[in-house]
Amino acid sequence: MDSANREPLLQVKDLSIDFHTAEGVVHAVNHLSFDLYPGETLGIVGESGSGKSVSSLAVMRLIPDPPGKIVSGQILFHGKDLLKYSEKEMLKIRGNLISMIFQEPMTSLNPILTCGSQIAESLMLHKGMKKKEAMKAAEQLMRDVGIANAEKRVNEYPHQMSGGMKQRVMIAMALACEPEILFCDEPTTALDVTIQAQILDLIKKLNKERNTSIIMITHDFGVVSEICERVLVMYTGRIFEEAPSQKIFKMPKHPYTAGLIDSIPQISDVREALSTIEGTVPNPTEKLEGCSFWPRCSRAMDICKKEDPSVKIIEEGRRVRCWLYEGSAEDTINPDEESVE
Repeated sequence: MDSANREPLLQVKDLSIDFHTAEGVVHAVNHLSFDLYPGETLGIVGESGSGKSVSSLAVMRLIPDPPGKIVSGQILFHGKDLLKYSEKEMLKIRGNLISMIFQEPMTSLNPILTCGSQIAESLMLHKGMKKKEAMKAAEQLMRDVGIANAEKRVNEYPHQMSGGMKQRVMIAMALACEPEILFCDEPTTALDVTIQAQILDLIKKLNKERNTSIIMITHDFGVVSEICERVLVMYTGRIFEEAPSQKIFKMPKHPYTAGLIDSIPQISDVREALSTIEGTVPNPTEKLEGCSFWPRCSRAMDICKKEDPSVKIIEEGRRVRCWLYEGSAEDTINPDEESVE
């Protein structure tokens, strides 16, 4: 996507989020910066604990305080900082202009309300519809997301629906007010492969037909290849690599990205052991010297163990946080001032 002459819809600038726990302070997100453009599909990838979901919750202003706290940064939506909005003002944004499909449809729906009434709630709140009108709109939304017999299903409870149907209800809820940005947090988790494909096709259709900007949060590069134009790879709360999705698959630059892609099972006649990234994500309460990935990196150098790398510009639209790509002064960005465009 050519973003040179376009204004970002969303800008996250120098965002840091801490959680205060009994074990100490967890630095969940560290000086995170990225832009999202109108109609773009952006993937945020990384292992559990990398800060993906926390970042999205911060944009929605859903970080629980305490124990969480946004300690620095800006979240600009149409140029206005959401962090300065009151809760009353955020209620007009959340679920209306910015929506989210949460990770677990099994637990995200209210078990004592019908699916139709849960979809209708946001229409009544944000669009001022009466209940009868909102329920009729909810029925149509259920049809739009591929739920058969919507006139019957609109009055059913979550326990009467399959996992795939619950996820479709969640998507209908998120889309009820035609948001400009849709966060999808692991939207195909716990669904079988056939249903996964249907959900991804539905998300692609929404992006194409409604020009909805989509942020796909996942650990699955297969989902990224299916949906996303651009990818951010996160580790320990920071962006380690950013690139167009086609380029990141053909030639990943960071050893962490390469490890994630290599670990994808390959279909072939040759039986080989699956590739893995040795070790685990470091304890977030501990402060590591140097690059946070060096204990797991097969290409780690002495400098990696001593100094934290800044973000390097590899080429237009490609940036990487790694000492393997030490460039000129013009190509180096201060890690606390990184910007992904």
